[in-house]
Amino acid sequence: MDRHELQDALKNLLDDIAFMDDEERAEAGIPDELVVRASTFADEGVLTTDAGLVVATKDGSEFQITIVRSK
Repeated sequence: MDRHELQDALKNLLDDIAFMDDEERAEAGIPDELVVRASTFADEGVLTTDAGLVVATKDGSEFQITIVRSK
């Protein structure tokens, strides 16, 4: 698996969480305020060659997750 494959897999997982309804999130133990949107650095136009995600939450917070292969 390369870093872009991992990036895409994580984005898909976060997208699944974002599209869950309140009941599904509660059953899975996922806080309702967690993820609203996840997109790749490339989709967001982040000026880097790193793989990574920009994750936004319901309260307006935004996080960047950089993926670097360690082995």
